[in-house]
Amino acid sequence: MKDWIDENVLVSYNAVPYGLLTDEVPEGCAGDVIDELNQICRYYRVYKSGSDFLTEGTGGDYIPATLHYKLSASLIKKEARFLFAESPDINAVVKGRASKVSDNTADKVEALNNLLHAVLDKNNFEDALLKAAKDCFIGKRVACVINFNVEDGITITFLPSTQFIYETKQNDVTTLTKFVAFVTIRNSRSQDNKRIFKKKYELVDGVVYLTEQIFNGAGEIVETVSERHKIALKTIPAVVFINDGLTGEMDGESEIKELADLESYYSKMSNGDLDAGRKSMNPVLYALDLDHNSTKNLSRGAGSFWDLMTDQNLTEPHPAVGMLEPRMSYSDSLKTSLDRIKTTAYDSVDMPNVTLETMQGAITSGKSLKAIYWSLIVRCKEKLKMWKPALRRMAEIIIDGAIIYPKCAERYTSDFIVATEYEIEVLENSVIPEDENEEKAMDLNEVESQTMSKKAYMKKWRGLTDDEADEEIKQIALERQILEDSTFNLDEGLKPVEHDIDDEENDELTQLFSGLSTEETESVMRTFNAMLSDNEQ
Repeated sequence: MKDWIDENVLVSYNAVPYGLLTDEVPEGCAGDVIDELNQICRYYRVYKSGSDFLTEGTGGDYIPATLHYKLSASLIKKEARFLFAESPDINAVVKGRASKVSDNTADKVEALNNLLHAVLDKNNFEDALLKAAKDCFIGKRVACVINFNVEDGITITFLPSTQFIYETKQNDVTTLTKFVAFVTIRNSRSQDNKRIFKKKYELVDGVVYLTEQIFNGAGEIVETVSERHKIALKTIPAVVFINDGLTGEMDGESEIKELADLESYYSKMSNGDLDAGRKSMNPVLYALDLDHNSTKNLSRGAGSFWDLMTDQNLTEPHPAVGMLEPRMSYSDSLKTSLDRIKTTAYDSVDMPNVTLETMQGAITSGKSLKAIYWSLIVRCKEKLKMWKPALRRMAEIIIDGAIIYPKCAERYTSDFIVATEYEIEVLENSVIPEDENEEKAMDLNEVESQTMSKKAYMKKWRGLTDDEADEEIKQIALERQILEDSTFNLDEGLKPVEHDIDDEENDELTQLFSGLSTEETESVMRTFNAMLSDNEQ
């Protein structure tokens, strides 16, 4: 991909003035920060507009096609959807998963969990997480900032990599020591009317300091929202999600970096094919040994009549009119090349290149889908190794902040929030449907082999509560006892096991049941025994 500075780079520089950026980076590192910003903006341009490519020479006789095939954007969207279309479950649970927990502790943790879910729902977290994943794949990293304000409550904001700068501890890259966010709160072509909100956190000797200021488009301070002051939180309320990378890397990697060149060649070859098709639709018309005055401005419309004259200057003219129609003999080779480029692009992000032809007859169950998407499933599990701890940290900041600033949490729960021992559990959800019938059959086998309880089966597959499952088990036991305690033989009559019935009553019952089927007899017996049980009670 060629080296250029596009309009998005200029927009980013205008959105965050150069001076604001350089003031917050270590001395001598300003150039590196600007170079990386330039690079990230190129990645965003490829995502939004497609990768640039050079068209073939035309000789000025036609305008070549310049259709951008947004292969990179398509793959990143698919990858983000596969990862977070089903948002992970984030729950506050009892710490250590203790088998015996007091009701008081359980209630406290449940209150924290309810608060966490309410905050996430209020901030439309699932949608924000999906978009943040796309930003992370494009711009190498993304940040999540949690704000606590009495008026606004608890807000969760995701920022792309072009809108924040951060530093970490030397021996712990997961602990932030500095975080600066730049948010455009009013955009305008006039630099004087533009407003940029700068929020700066610093961690010094275990104390977090916050400074908030507003600047114009020229980087001049307009208002100081809050002077540098100490806040009650013990850590900076922000989390940085880094995409891929190696050990110790803080910058991350962009998916666009591997896809841009492939997309450029794909677009170039596809547009060349479009140009060839346009030429073939308008074949070249030629004339031999004809007077050029008679061939001027010939109509190409249907049913046209041409009155042509032979060139009188030729001694032995051979007049003729014909057409040159190019043959698309390269189509098979082109298709192979395009498929190879597309497959390479898909393989670079472990995305299966699934088409209607490959899917026909292959999909019979969830297991088949898992087999097809196995490489992408593994890739997403790899990415979750970073996302899960970061999401846990985000949830911990929300809960800790709600305990420290209870006024901010009042709008989300009516429970009294107090500090208690808890831990955050993040459970991923797959977008591929499970084979429920097969899983049910396996669970039933476990119930029969007594490696799984009936109660657990009912709770899992029928959605029953503990009390409902207990009542269902009691009912099953009662019906089984009734059937086992009562037997009936048409030749010998009724033989009760537990209930005493004299011979006269037994003869009457035998005569009564003699005309009934086996099913009808069993139904009557169940009712009869139930009545006897009630009478005994």
